Amino acid sequence: MKYLKANSILSQYNLIFTILGVLLIIPVTYLFYSEQSYYFLLFLFFLSISLILLYSIDITYIVFLILLFFPSIYLLRVHPAVIFSIVVFVSALINFKGNLYIRIKNPLWLPLVIYFFCTILSLLNSNDIILSLRDLTNLASLFIVFFVTIILITSQEKMKLVYLFFILAVLTHSLYVIYDGFTSGRRTFGILGVYYIDYAGLGSLLSFILLLYSKGLKKISYSILFFIISLGLIITQTRNAWLSTAFAIFTLIIYLFINSKKVFIKRYILGLLALLVVGLLIINLTSSGVDVSQRIDVESQSVTLTEDPESIGTNSFVSRIMIWHTAIVAFGEHPFIGIGAYAFKHTSQFYYKIPKGFHKLWVEGRTPHITFLQVLTETGIVGFVAFLFFIFVLIKLLLKTVKLPKTREEYIITIMTVWSLVYILFSMMMTESWLYGPYIIWFGILLGLLVNLFKLLSPPSQY
Repeated sequence: MKYLKANSILSQYNLIFTILGVLLIIPVTYLFYSEQSYYFLLFLFFLSISLILLYSIDITYIVFLILLFFPSIYLLRVHPAVIFSIVVFVSALINFKGNLYIRIKNPLWLPLVIYFFCTILSLLNSNDIILSLRDLTNLASLFIVFFVTIILITSQEKMKLVYLFFILAVLTHSLYVIYDGFTSGRRTFGILGVYYIDYAGLGSLLSFILLLYSKGLKKISYSILFFIISLGLIITQTRNAWLSTAFAIFTLIIYLFINSKKVFIKRYILGLLALLVVGLLIINLTSSGVDVSQRIDVESQSVTLTEDPESIGTNSFVSRIMIWHTAIVAFGEHPFIGIGAYAFKHTSQFYYKIPKGFHKLWVEGRTPHITFLQVLTETGIVGFVAFLFFIFVLIKLLLKTVKLPKTREEYIITIMTVWSLVYILFSMMMTESWLYGPYIIWFGILLGLLVNLFKLLSPPSQY
């Protein structure tokens, strides 16, 4: 009885402790930017303890989602959401009741574990093992978030709430990006930095899907959401995100057009909405002041190379060719197990063949900018094959899942999940960001949602 009474008293104050911890965000953020980073570490520690004491995985997970949209504050160059994933994991273990094996069983574990061991093997060749291990926490967070999402987000209602939170969070940052873009007249990414870019791409895609399936005032609301987020995306002037968003929406429209009767979408409405989207994008482009032709036309960005590294100006395409060349040279040095997971940006000085000045200015400290090239360079043929095996299993699961919905609501959640992952897979051909920070965490969340959705929609005998 004494234990129960003490536990009851303790639980009354846990929520207070948590609220106080969250309120500390403002002063701690200020102190962090004042180069007193140990205050930020102290904040994470006490907030983590208070959340664990709450024994509430739901609250822990909400705070975790908020951290994904936190300003770019890093501790030891690791995103706070990656660090906080450990707290989410502990909270999930404390709160879970039932058969853990049955709950988390799914076809993605095997290829993920194989790929992880291949990345560990690649560390044998790393010229900076400490930094490689530090950045490997990003991949570890993918496993943790995948595991926790499978345990926690088990209903379509919760899945939709996660997506709505994502869209609203992106909307908030988009408003600031638009304000900053119009007032400064420059290319901007807002307080999230480069992590805003593909968030905006996914936000545009998700708001477009909700626009398709909404009616009345909701359709107007989602049209406004799509307009604002896509305007923010355009202001970033980032070609790879433009292409990824266009590819995802284009393939989605084709899928819906072919399966219009089954997916509860009339073709003429789909055509009208497609025209509406094009119109909104044209309005966004003309109002944003972005010269799209200059961002798309590579020939207009041609340069004459000299011995001066500054000769390429701001030409991102030419600078990336130098990065890709260095990555290929590095792969040639260690083709089987790679140069070490997450090692390229720390050790590219050991592999470059371009003039030293060009490497110093345009390659040093940078990643290969393509997920598949980074995996090939850093984990070699062995790791690359393992990664392709994971992608193959994932695509196979996507194709199975998209065939399962029966109701309108099931199609909404399924299309949001499947096409978010379609976006990411296409985006991986142009950026390496999905291996880092909040991007790899959101990728893990989507994988967990996909697995649970497949279980929900599948007949018991099939799964």
